[in-house]
Amino acid sequence: MEGKYILGIDVGTSNIKVLLGKIGIDESIEIAGSGSMPTEGFTKGVISNSQILAQSIAQAVDCTSLATNLSVKEAYIGIGGMELSAVNSIGSITPAVPNNITLDDMRRVYHAATLVAAIPDEHEILHVLPQKFFVDKQRRNGLPLQEKGSHLEVEAHIVSIPKLVLNNLVKDIEDLGIHVNGVIANAIAVTETITPVSAGNFLVMDIGAGTTELVLYKDGHIYLSTALTLGGNYITNDIMQGLDISWEHAEEIKRYYAKLDKQLRGQEIILDCNAYNTTDKHVSYDFLYDIVESRICELVYLIHDHIKVFLEENKLEKIFLTGGCGAMPSFVQNVEATFSMPVEIAIPQELLLEYSSPRNTACYGILKYAVKNLPKPQATLASSSWRLLMSKCRKFLKN
Repeated sequence: MEGKYILGIDVGTSNIKVLLGKIGIDESIEIAGSGSMPTEGFTKGVISNSQILAQSIAQAVDCTSLATNLSVKEAYIGIGGMELSAVNSIGSITPAVPNNITLDDMRRVYHAATLVAAIPDEHEILHVLPQKFFVDKQRRNGLPLQEKGSHLEVEAHIVSIPKLVLNNLVKDIEDLGIHVNGVIANAIAVTETITPVSAGNFLVMDIGAGTTELVLYKDGHIYLSTALTLGGNYITNDIMQGLDISWEHAEEIKRYYAKLDKQLRGQEIILDCNAYNTTDKHVSYDFLYDIVESRICELVYLIHDHIKVFLEENKLEKIFLTGGCGAMPSFVQNVEATFSMPVEIAIPQELLLEYSSPRNTACYGILKYAVKNLPKPQATLASSSWRLLMSKCRKFLKN
């Protein structure tokens, strides 16, 4: 894979973000450039028009090509939202040879877990993520390959998406000349960038423009993944309504506000919030503060309310916060106060300063996922889907 280039494409509800990575022979990733484009055809986590969405993706890829002077058309796509389904399941089999559990046995036990989960026939399985293995009812800490046993069992987290949705999007992307090597759930992509304590319980919270992706880790493995139609767009909408301005203008003011010192409140500060063709948008900082902070407080409360049952059942140690809104200090403070636990902004340490932002965490995670799943010459698995599953097995073993 020396010198191989691959695109990591994060399909967000507000923007398509692309990172072009150069994959070294040691599986290192060097970012060669990036690109972005406003998202069309993807609203509140639901694909409304796959052709228009594919065009947005192609335009973001073109931006990357212009920025790097490199034409790369192989990509891994990260997508989230409300059309993804996730469930926990248990699969069990009798190994073909009792004194030697093989890779084929591992494939079979994963398949058994998908059958027990009753994944609809019209769904495509994106991920089967192992949580626990048991051999003859005894817990194993890693992959039980080559162990002896007459009974093999796995507890797994399974993520799927409707085949029609996936196939239409992939076809429309490939019709525009971009080859889709694989598709990953964005929530899973974010976790690729986080190296947790193997036995830890923690929450990953990816707050984007139109959706919030949540991943709950239990004993160091994914126990829950879900999405909510909540995000930074709610803040933008309130600013737009409160100041009687356009959406684009409100979005710029939101980003401007995120850079301001909260100590300005109560000092009768007036902000110049004018943009092109406006001359009368001089806004009280206190008024803008009340708009933004009240909405952030509400969003964090709703997120907490959505998973409070799981929080009561599982003592968490930390929350990793990322996504476009992860850069806003108010979210960090509100999450810490509401969840009563420490919060860490998840930004991959390997990224250069120009790419080091919570907005790029999922995109970089897609590239890390790609490195693990790019076809290798010695690979002979019959199905690319099972190759992805076995890659996740190897990841489990490293934890």
